[in-house]
Amino acid sequence: MDVIKRNGEKVEFDSSKILHAVLAVNNDVRGYDKIDEKMAKAITDSIVLKCETFDRPINIEEIQDLVEHELMLAGKHEASKQYIIYRFKRTQVRQNKALTEKLTASNVQNQNANVDEMSFGGRLGEAASFVTKQYALDHLMSKTAVRNHLNNEIYTHDLDSYALGSHNCLSIPFDKLLAEGFNTRSADVRPAGSVDTAFQLVAVIFQLQSLQQFGGVAATHLDWTMVPYVRLSFFKHYKDGLKYISKKELENEFSRNDIKAMPIDGLLYTDEEAANYAMDKTVQELNQAVEGMYHNLDLWVV
Repeated sequence: MDVIKRNGEKVEFDSSKILHAVLAVNNDVRGYDKIDEKMAKAITDSIVLKCETFDRPINIEEIQDLVEHELMLAGKHEASKQYIIYRFKRTQVRQNKALTEKLTASNVQNQNANVDEMSFGGRLGEAASFVTKQYALDHLMSKTAVRNHLNNEIYTHDLDSYALGSHNCLSIPFDKLLAEGFNTRSADVRPAGSVDTAFQLVAVIFQLQSLQQFGGVAATHLDWTMVPYVRLSFFKHYKDGLKYISKKELENEFSRNDIKAMPIDGLLYTDEEAANYAMDKTVQELNQAVEGMYHNLDLWVV
């Protein structure tokens, strides 16, 4: 029969440890509630029999629950109380040790490639993560879920965010945000009017959303999302080309929605020189816009 320790390690069941724990309670109880060798052996044998009924490895916490239960059945209420206090204090010691390791970076594991656990922010984040994980285990999750997690039977992903109930890993609706604008809680952002502005806003939205959640954010079809804004930029440059190269004026005015739906090779763009100028300027703007977005995101991550 195997026992699963708190760190997930499997070890062979050892009944002598149960006997030792039962007798150790005597150090903190009064004479009438002390446990002699014979009773301690009987309690241990009863616990062993119950452990053998499990059809799976047993968790250390389950064994300790059985010790409490058997002490109560034996009428040793003071001993049971002291054993409960002992378990609580040991839990505090383990948690304080683990928290100290996070704060002092004395047991760096760098489990996340994006987090340097030696840094100030890394130590603070790891300590906060430990506390919120423990809160979820102690107060929010069912006993079955906690046992399964501690036994490594079911892994609770992003346990440190469990208490917040926040979302994780999503695709941002850039089409809607760029077309309609959005609110940052401190300011209203108007819809994008060019491909340059659109890519700047993509970087801003990525950053804002990352601060509002845990986990990754993504753009699922950014190339298609940018098509209307490439058209807006092309139209702007085409008008300039007409005015300054061909010395003409655009005959008709168009709404922004009309332009966003208007293909670049459409019938509107009949002036070849202005169209060539617009194409060159749009490609230049597009390249600079994408480069700017990457610079903004890289600087933000650093």
